[in-house]
This record gives sequence, structure tokens and C-alpha cells, in this order.
Amino acid sequence: MAMNASPRFVLRMGPDQRPILGAWWPRSRVLGSELADLFASWPTEAGRIVRVLYSPPDWDDRPRSAPVAGRRIKTGCFPQDDTHRLVLTMLDGRRIPIGVIPSATAQARAAVLLDDAAGPAAPAAPSAGGGEESFAVWDNEGGPSPRSEPGRGHPPTHRPDLPLPGDQ
Repeated sequence: MAMNASPRFVLRMGPDQRPILGAWWPRSRVLGSELADLFASWPTEAGRIVRVLYSPPDWDDRPRSAPVAGRRIKTGCFPQDDTHRLVLTMLDGRRIPIGVIPSATAQARAAVLLDDAAGPAAPAAPSAGGGEESFAVWDNEGGPSPRSEPGRGHPPTHRPDLPLPGDQ
């Protein structure tokens, strides 16, 4: 099931009615101002966004924070990344990938990409680059974390498939 908050943003909901991914077609390449529109389209019942990670080549600016909905949201970027993706970190720690459709994309093509992201058969957001695993191991402060798991806000305390220091 998808939620169409605006013709430039779609959010796909999982079976538990929690968002699992989305797609966004911003009007410009200025992230600092475009985030306000994304937040205005964000459904309240989907949760509170506390941080936005972005792909630097998609934007002309690189804000450390941006004004949205009467507050400032902290932002960060994936170094040397070109995945056309945002990762929204929610208050409960979930991470939601949002495919970014370049602002220069023709309206007809953008509509197809938004429809694909909203449809139940689409496996991933309409973006270049890897799937969920491409951001799943990214630490909330901007660095890789080999112990992070997809969809989790914090790394687990122990994973049997990864040795801990001192394990032989």
C-alpha cells in the first residue's frame, strides 16, 4: 500500500502500515530549501524524522542542518556517494530509504518512477546504486558501522556471525 502525500512524493507502507521506502522528486537541487517541502508532505502517522542523510552529488548545497516545520533538522551526507538517495532516521531509530529523482527529470519519466516506487511489486526506490544494504551499515553520525542491521537504529550488542574482539 502506498501513501501519495503529493505528486512529487510517495511513501510505500509495509504490511504493518509502517513506511518501508519512498521516492521524492524535488523541484530544485537546493536541499536546504527542498527539505521543507518533503517534511510538509510527510504523513504524521509515519513517524517523526530526526535526521536526514543525503547523497552529495544530488545537491548544490551541503547543509549541516535545515529549517523544517518550525524546527531544525540535522543532516549529514554519504561521502563520495552517488546513489540518488536520502535515508531518513526516525525518532524510534528506523531508517527509511527515499529515492531521489533528479529535479531535471522530465515530468512523464518522474511520474513513472514515482508510480514504480508506490506500487506493491516494486522492489526498491527508483534510484541508482544498491538496495537497502547500501545504507544499512551506515552509522547515524556519517560513518560505516559493520554491526548495523537493516531497519535498525542501533547496532546489536552481539551478532554470532561477526566476531567480537578477543573471540577466536
